[in-house]
Amino acid sequence: MIIKAIQAKEIIFQFPPFSIIGPKSLSLMDALFPSLSTIHRVGISLFFVTLLVLFGRATFYLPDNPVPITFQTAGVLLMGGVLGFRWGIFAILVYYILGMAGVPVFKDGANGWLYVTNSATAGYLLGFILAVPLIGFLSQHGWERGRILWPMLLGNISIYIPALIWLNYMNLGWPVEGELFSSGMYVFIPGDLVKLMIASMIVGVGWTLVDHRSKNQKSSKN
Repeated sequence: MIIKAIQAKEIIFQFPPFSIIGPKSLSLMDALFPSLSTIHRVGISLFFVTLLVLFGRATFYLPDNPVPITFQTAGVLLMGGVLGFRWGIFAILVYYILGMAGVPVFKDGANGWLYVTNSATAGYLLGFILAVPLIGFLSQHGWERGRILWPMLLGNISIYIPALIWLNYMNLGWPVEGELFSSGMYVFIPGDLVKLMIASMIVGVGWTLVDHRSKNQKSSKN
C-alpha cells in the first residue's frame, strides 16, 4: 500500500498544477517589434490614444439615451490586446488625463473635470481604465492568440460594472427607475459583441504574423 501511494504521488506531481494565469510573456506590440525603443513604444501608445479619440467621433444616439453607441470599445480592446499591461495602462491614463485637463478627446469632443464627474458616460470611462490593463495582463499571461477573445470579453464586462454603479448612485436623471440594465447595458451588448469579434480578429492576425515569422526564422536556421 505504501509503495502504491508513493507511486501515485509521483504520477500526480509529474503534471503541472492547473493555473488560469500562466507565466508572463511579451505583449503583441513587443512580439511584433522586438527591437522597439522606449520612444517607439510611447509613439505607438499615443497612436492608440489617437485611435480612441477618432473612434469617439463616430457616434450614434438611441432615442432618449444620452450614452451613444461608438466604436470606442473596439479601441479599448485593441489597446489592451496590442500594448499589453504596462503600456496599455500608460495609454489609457494619457487619454483620461488629457480629457480631464480639457483636451477634447472624449466622445464628440467632450472634455473637462465636470464631464468626468457629472456625466452619464463618466462611469464608462472609468470602465475603460479597468478594461485595458485587465486585457493586457491576461494577454501576457497565457490568454493570447486564439484565446484573446476571453480577455476581451472580460474587459467588456469590466466596462459595464463601473458604468452601472455610476448610473445607479449618481443623481443624473437617467436612466429612469427600473431601466438601469435595459438602458445602460442591454442596448449596447449587440454592438459590443460585434466590436469584440473585430478586435479579437485583428489581434489574432497580429499573433499569426508573429508565429509565421518565428516559424520562418527557425526554418532558415535549419
